[in-house]
Amino acid sequence: MKLIDQVKPEVLKSLENGCKIQYSSSYRRIIASLEKVNRYKELTIDDIQTLICFLPDEFKPQGDVDMFYGDNILQEKYKL
Repeated sequence: MKLIDQVKPEVLKSLENGCKIQYSSSYRRIIASLEKVNRYKELTIDDIQTLICFLPDEFKPQGDVDMFYGDNILQEKYKL
C-alpha cells in the first residue's frame, strides 16, 4: 500500500484546495512523493519540508513525533 493511501483524506483535500491551482508544480511534487513510497519514513527530508510548507496550520507537525513519524497526516490505523 502506498503512503498516499494512508494519508488522512482531509489532508489530501486541504492540499488540493490550498495549493493545487496556485502552486501546481509543488502540489504535483507532493502527490508524486506520496505515491512513490510505502511508508512515511521513506520520504526524503526535502519531501517532508515541501509537504510541511504547504500544509494548513491544523495539519502542521506539533512536535518531534509528528515530524519523524507523520502522525499529523496519517490515518489513525497507520500510525506507529
